[in-house]
Amino acid sequence: MKRIVVLLLIAGIFGSAFAQNRDELAVQGRKAYESGQFANAVAAYEKIVKQGYESAVLYYNLGNAYFRTNDLPSAILYYEKALKLDPTQEDIRYNLNIANSRIIDKVELVPEMFYKRWWKALLNFLSLDVLAVILIGILSLALLSTALYLASKHLSVRKSFFWTGFSLFIIGFIVLIAAEQKQHFLRNNHEAIVFIPTVTVKSSPDAGSTDLFVIHEGLKVTLMDKIGEWQEIRIANGSVGWLKISSLRMI
Repeated sequence: MKRIVVLLLIAGIFGSAFAQNRDELAVQGRKAYESGQFANAVAAYEKIVKQGYESAVLYYNLGNAYFRTNDLPSAILYYEKALKLDPTQEDIRYNLNIANSRIIDKVELVPEMFYKRWWKALLNFLSLDVLAVILIGILSLALLSTALYLASKHLSVRKSFFWTGFSLFIIGFIVLIAAEQKQHFLRNNHEAIVFIPTVTVKSSPDAGSTDLFVIHEGLKVTLMDKIGEWQEIRIANGSVGWLKISSLRMI
């Protein structure tokens, strides 16, 4: 028992030390950025990332620091990471759009059906925490409607609460699906940023295969199949091909 207590105390001390070190690095990064020493700001923020800490604010600040050093691929990578954690922040989206406007590739999006666009917009706009709160609220109201339905003795009132509760359960089910998809997206790397100045995308996972098209650093790609050191990717216009995994950094 004493040994366990000692271990917990040691863990608490180290945890406190790491937190203090993280806070000190964050202050160093902010001061370096404000004084125009952007490379030093990058170094401080990267040390926090290497400690395993992540947050939208950290990634946003790191993206800004990289942008100031003209490292567009890294800036875009961390803006995307920040937006993934907190899609509601317009400042992140605005800076990401500016960074994307400065890369070489200007790829047109494949037109999608309106309901697909709306669904993706919903998932991109709402964070997992917000979806969880919405789901709890809807289910609470649905359970309340069910209780009022069971307690009421008037047929018209019972019908009203029945359909209200039924509708809320349907909406809750849709929100649950959205939350599961959002969680799956956050836990799995489905997108990456190109980190090689120029990459020739191949028709198959073979260096001797046909050249399909060329892409450049900073472009975001969707990840598909993977074979050995090769990754199948899709770009925004729907074009598909293979490139070396070493050309990419996962979002």
